[in-house]
Parts: sequence; C-alpha cells; structure tokens
Amino acid sequence: MEEETSVEKENGYEDLFLQFSSIFERWVKRVLLVLVSLLILSQLLLQVPFLRYYMVKVEQLEGVPYSRTAS
Repeated sequence: MEEETSVEKENGYEDLFLQFSSIFERWVKRVLLVLVSLLILSQLLLQVPFLRYYMVKVEQLEGVPYSRTAS
C-alpha cells in the first residue's frame, strides 16, 4: 500500500510540474516575442537619419562633413 501512495505522490508531482512548466514556457515565449519585436523595431528606427541622430550618441559627435571647394 505504501508503494501506491508514493506512486500517486510522484504522479501528482509530475502533474504539478507539467502545469508549472507549461505556464512558464508560455511566459518565456511571450517575453522572447516582445524582445525580438523590440529589436526589429529599434533596428528599423535606426534606418531613419533624423531618429538615428537622437538615438545614437556617436552620430551627434560626428561633426560637419568635409566638402571640397573648387580651387
């Protein structure tokens, strides 16, 4: 009889673990989806020169481009 109760406890633990892991997997998938979406959005925003100037510190430090004058 003790074996039956220990088997039942193991099955109960497995069921609880499967419930927890499925909930956890759903949250991980959602977080990854949000992070990938933000990555793609930020990369798209960097393609716009006006926005890139304010988003990237190095763009502000670039200075004035050199232009050749006819001599």
